[in-house]
Amino acid sequence: MESELDLERQEQESEIEPELDISISQLKGLGAVSEKKLNTFGVFTLYDLCVRGSQELQEITGANKETADSWVFKAKDMLEEKGLIRKTDMDCIELLEYQEKQHRLTLNVESIDNLFGGGLRPESLYEIYGEFGSGKTQFCYSLTAEVIAQGDNVIWIDCEDTFKPKRLVEILIAKGHATDIESSKDMLRRVTYLYAPNTENLMGIINNMSERMLKDRPKLVVVDGSVGQFREEYLGRGTLAARQNQLARLMTHLKNVSYYFVCTVLFTNQVQTDPSVMFGDPVKPIGGNVVGHASTYRLYFKKAGKKHIARMVDSAEDATQDVEFVLDAKGISEIE
Repeated sequence: MESELDLERQEQESEIEPELDISISQLKGLGAVSEKKLNTFGVFTLYDLCVRGSQELQEITGANKETADSWVFKAKDMLEEKGLIRKTDMDCIELLEYQEKQHRLTLNVESIDNLFGGGLRPESLYEIYGEFGSGKTQFCYSLTAEVIAQGDNVIWIDCEDTFKPKRLVEILIAKGHATDIESSKDMLRRVTYLYAPNTENLMGIINNMSERMLKDRPKLVVVDGSVGQFREEYLGRGTLAARQNQLARLMTHLKNVSYYFVCTVLFTNQVQTDPSVMFGDPVKPIGGNVVGHASTYRLYFKKAGKKHIARMVDSAEDATQDVEFVLDAKGISEIE
């Protein structure tokens, strides 16, 4: 027998009209030759055009900037007209009401949820950075457990080969969402797991996200360890420009995914130590300004003995503050 959460989820999905045409073939000004080239690189829908962006479309098809720009503008307008994305010309009152109605993702850990102003918002890109063992991946596990327990889907892109389903099961049981491995399997099926062993695989997955996003309609997309791969593969100052260009493209795609598919995108990041800092914390996230400016919200996790600290570093509306937490069977928990 289907649960109430499953029935509610089916009702929500039924609101999305599957018969709506979102193929690029309907786009005026797009010729058969260009369409074939785009299909070769995994661009099939209006979403793909918007997520990939004008610059990438130029590289694929050889079209000039004006033509590629017009494809993206027309695709966005068509998605708006079909009611698949929010209108970009909302006034302040409309935007306020729209954002107030959005469902936020919570950990059910009061102090952490308060740090996020009540929960993680959709149409947003969250960065969590910190040293190894600071709780970044455990935070992702905890949030994933809450999302799938509510009957929603998650896409997890693993760039460090650290995803362990057993750990997710332990958290589900500890939080009371499941009683054993068997009872947790239905929830685990809501997680689409993708392994990206290198930057080529990662960019390939991100470039072809639209089909999965349309199929799964996830509330959360986790990219664990993505920026670190660029750090490992692009070595030396001679590769800096190429690395930053690729990082910029990755960040743009992730931000577009969060907006066009109305979901929360969360990625973890490594850190480096700045030896020139004499006073204060010398720890900085890697990736530079390209990563920093792309993130809607930035959080810094650090170890403090047996305790851990989460700090809201950058937010348009949340206060800069520190919150203490512990890592335990539930993943992230309050300090008692």
